[in-house]
Amino acid sequence: MSAAAAENNDNEENDRNGSGSTKFMSSINGLVPSTIFDRVNSDMDDSEEMEEIREILYEMIKKNFSMGVSATHLAEKYHEEFVSKGLGRELPEDWIQQVTAAEEFEAQTRGPITILFVRLSNTSSFKRPPINSVNVRVISTDREPTADELKKIKIRKENEPLEHAKLFSKTSPALKQSAQVSVVYSETALRFFIRAISDDDQYERIGSTLAEIYAQETPPSPLDSRVAIYEIVTGGAYALQDSNGAWFRVIAKEPPKSGHVQCHFVDVGVCELFPVAALRLLPPAVHPVMSIGSMAKEVRLDVTEEEALKFNNRFNELTSEKKDGTQISINLILKSLGESENGNDLPIVELTNLEDQSITEMLKKPQGVVRLTLQNNNTLNKTNNNSVSTKPATSSAVSLNVLFDKPPTIEPMTVQQMPTSSFPANAIFAAGPTDISLRQLSLDPMPDYMYSKLNEECEQTESILDSNPEFGGFYGAFIDDRWERVQCIRSSKIDKQAYCVYLLDVGAFQYVRKEKMRRLNSNSPFKKMLMFKCKITGVKPLTGEVWSRESHEAVREFFEAACGESVVVEPSGSWSQWKQLNAPSVPMCEARLSCCGRDISEWLITCGLALPLNSPSAPQNLLTFAQNRS
Repeated sequence: MSAAAAENNDNEENDRNGSGSTKFMSSINGLVPSTIFDRVNSDMDDSEEMEEIREILYEMIKKNFSMGVSATHLAEKYHEEFVSKGLGRELPEDWIQQVTAAEEFEAQTRGPITILFVRLSNTSSFKRPPINSVNVRVISTDREPTADELKKIKIRKENEPLEHAKLFSKTSPALKQSAQVSVVYSETALRFFIRAISDDDQYERIGSTLAEIYAQETPPSPLDSRVAIYEIVTGGAYALQDSNGAWFRVIAKEPPKSGHVQCHFVDVGVCELFPVAALRLLPPAVHPVMSIGSMAKEVRLDVTEEEALKFNNRFNELTSEKKDGTQISINLILKSLGESENGNDLPIVELTNLEDQSITEMLKKPQGVVRLTLQNNNTLNKTNNNSVSTKPATSSAVSLNVLFDKPPTIEPMTVQQMPTSSFPANAIFAAGPTDISLRQLSLDPMPDYMYSKLNEECEQTESILDSNPEFGGFYGAFIDDRWERVQCIRSSKIDKQAYCVYLLDVGAFQYVRKEKMRRLNSNSPFKKMLMFKCKITGVKPLTGEVWSRESHEAVREFFEAACGESVVVEPSGSWSQWKQLNAPSVPMCEARLSCCGRDISEWLITCGLALPLNSPSAPQNLLTFAQNRS
């Protein structure tokens, strides 16, 4: 989408509401998959209970998922809206077979995923003949999981979290008298967490091992370690990936609310709110990752509440130091570790520095004028030859370190950072076969954290612009009901209070008025643009070098109809850079793209909207079809 086209077609509407950027999953129009099958030979349960379930599911799909819905997501919504409220029965294990056995339903297998539709619905589609499924190249050869496999993963999700939590109730044996320790998280001297220095290497190995395990689980499968909202066990242990991509062992402290769950990090001590999508099942108990209990232990010093508050800054100074602008913890000696007198009291510890000076005594020693401060919830870093941050990146609270006094730095990923072999991605935006914005699936759930922090920061009054935005500067802009990171390109030639901006994480131009723009936090940890550009390879326009309007619409609607399913990207050569106007240059590749088992290049050919790359010219019947399609 060019900036000129955006202004000519959309400026008037944008000036009214500040939105209108093309985004996927925002339209109910799109392709209806044609490779439908019926399970006519199934043993159909015609009991009253099963008929009631079919009626409910039929209405849910017809009302909310006119373009179809994955069976897994439908089961989650059914449980959330009916079972959890006592309004419906649990789905039987063979519910998919029982539903698709009824003639009111249609189904399609897409690799390991089953998509459900209802007949006689008002689902709209392209106004062209149905696609012959014989001509569609199937990408995925994954099989459907067996009933026994589904039963085993269900039992794992029900039982293992609580079993693992029992292991984490015990602390590492390295936390003993005379051991070197560091403070990994502190609130005050009355509540902080320590971890043995000898466990630091093990802590890092656990994170890297978990990353290797879960990297093998893309694309998603019904048998992988992901957990749905209704599957979270309160008090259960899980693995969690933070916004920086690091993995941790955690305990789910409370039932999920609004898609988020309160998590306690057993090896760090932090307790924060994270999206359920960031959680995974931990490996079985026999795995080396589960060979050690909690590495962080909650303790306190022998001080009063008044002393803890009064000397809070002093406590941080005695247990950490500033290095290169970052607060890192120092090595301490655990002289003694008391026992809790009852279940509510924390064990009292005696800590000394490496010069054998007591932290408690130095804390109480007069130091001149001391400022009273509130708890600062600082999380310290560990140091053992090198410093490694131990606090997971989170989006649950607005950081105290938010500054709007200088321009932020945002850069695209480099070509060298992009994968060269096949990989999964999310479709973000498409203007046509040669302009598609994608984002690597491996970055999830980082975008969720980024957008959450961006929303919090743009709601602060300090972020409001007090002057006109600078061309080339980075800002927040409220577009399509959410805040986006944008670069200001130029002012509108029609409305001087409107500006042409480039959506950094979408890859499209839009016009937005000044009052809908905000300054960005210069201290934000999100310094990278998350998207890249892609051109479809293997096909060419019917005539000449210009793609038709119908082909542009078809590509956009193809991804809209995918309903958020991941895209398989197969780069056909080396990466280059994509450049438009004054927007940042982002990585770009030519690639074959497939979604839900359908190759978009072959699909365009089947629809009569493209030709194979080596084809000399378009047959007349294809030209006539493309020109006359309504």
